[in-house]
Amino acid sequence: MMGEGLFQITLYHGYLLQILAAELIFTRPLPRRSRFWLRLPVGAAVYAVLAVVIPNFIARYVSGFFSLTIFLLSLGLCLFCFRARLREVLFCCVGAQLTQNLAYNVENLIYQPFAACFSQIGWLCLSLAVTAVVYGACWWFFARQTERCGEIRLPGQYVYAISLASALFVYTMQFLFQSYGIDNLWIIRPPLILCCIAGLCLQYGLLALRNAREENQLLERFMRKEQKQYEITRNSMDLINMKAHDLKHQISLMRSLGSCDSRELSEIEAAVAQYETSSNTGNKALDVILTEKQLRCREDRIEMTVMAQGEALFFLQQADIASLFGNILDNAIEYERTVEPVSRRCIALTVAEKNGFVCIRAENYCPVLPPMRDGLPVTSKADRNYHGFGLRSVRYITEKYGGTLHIGQEGELFVVSILLPRPGANP
Repeated sequence: MMGEGLFQITLYHGYLLQILAAELIFTRPLPRRSRFWLRLPVGAAVYAVLAVVIPNFIARYVSGFFSLTIFLLSLGLCLFCFRARLREVLFCCVGAQLTQNLAYNVENLIYQPFAACFSQIGWLCLSLAVTAVVYGACWWFFARQTERCGEIRLPGQYVYAISLASALFVYTMQFLFQSYGIDNLWIIRPPLILCCIAGLCLQYGLLALRNAREENQLLERFMRKEQKQYEITRNSMDLINMKAHDLKHQISLMRSLGSCDSRELSEIEAAVAQYETSSNTGNKALDVILTEKQLRCREDRIEMTVMAQGEALFFLQQADIASLFGNILDNAIEYERTVEPVSRRCIALTVAEKNGFVCIRAENYCPVLPPMRDGLPVTSKADRNYHGFGLRSVRYITEKYGGTLHIGQEGELFVVSILLPRPGANP
C-alpha cells in the first residue's frame, strides 16, 4: 500500500518535473544570470516546495487550477535564473507548456484505450518514452529556432496575446474536462493534440516571419550601403587615375627639364604607377571593384590573381556586380590578412562563360573551414547587425539571377563557387 501511494504521488507531481524539463529546453538560448548553476538548484528546491504546498492550499477554495499554479511558479523560477525580459521568458515558457500538454495528450491517447494492459510501471515507462520523443521533436521543429537566431524579436503584444490564448485554451479545457469527468476518455485527445501543435506552429511561425522580415530589412539596408560605397569608390578611382595621369606628365616634363634627380623621379613615377594601374576585364563595375581590392591586397601583402571575362556579366546590374564581387573579395582579404607566414597569403578569382553559364570561382588560403550555418560561414564578430551579411547578400544576388552558390573547402583552400545561367543561352 505504501509503495502504491508513493507511486500515485510520483504520477501526480510528475508534472512538476515535466514542465521544468520542457522549460529548460525552451529557455536554452536565453542569457543566464550570474551564478546560474547556483541559482538553478536553489530555485528548483524552492519551486518544488511551493509547487507542493500552494496548489493544495488553492484546491481548498478553487479546484482545477493545479497546472496553472505550477506554470506560474515555474515562470518565476525561469525569471530568477535567466537575464531576459518578461516577454522573452514568457514566450519560452508558453512553448514549454504547449509541449508538455502535447506530450500528456499523446501519452493518454495511447494509454487510455488500453489501460487494462498496462501495469503501473508500464504506464510510467510509457510516460517517459512519450515525453522524451515529443520533447525531442518539439525541440527540433520549434525550440531550435530561438537557438539559431539567438534572441526572440517579437513585440510584447504578440507574446502576451499568444500567452493569453494558450493559457485560456489549455487551462479552460483542463478545468472543463475535470469538472465534467471526461478527462479519462481517449476520444478527446486527438483534437487537443492538434490544438497544441497548432499553437506551437502559430507561436514559432510568427517568430520565424518576424526574424525573416528583420533579416531582409537589414540585408536591404546593407546592400543600399554597399551601393553608395560603390559610387564613392568609382568616383574616387576615376579621380585617382586622372590625377595619376596628370602627375606622369608633370614627371616627364621635370625629367626633360632636368630640374630633379632622375632616380628620385623614377621612384615617384613607380609610386604613381601603382595607383594608375586599373583592371580591364570588359566590365566597368567589375574593374572598379578589382582595382580597389588589388590596392588593398598590395597594402596587406596578399598575392591576388584574376582571370575574368567581365563581358560575360552583361546581364547583371552594376550594383549587384559591386556587391557580389566586393563581398566575396572582402571576405577573402579579411581572412588572408591574418595568415602567417605572409607567403601563404593568396587569393584567386576566375570569371568565365561556359556552356551557357557564367562560372565565378574565388579561392583563398584557409586550412580550416570556419563554422557553417545554413550553408554560410558564421560571423565571429560580436556586432551582427551588418557583420555576416556579406555572404548572405552574395547568396541573395545569386538566387536573384537564378543561380546556385556553393561554399566549401578544397584541400587548404576556402572556395566560393557561383553558377549563373546566361539569359538567352542554350546550354
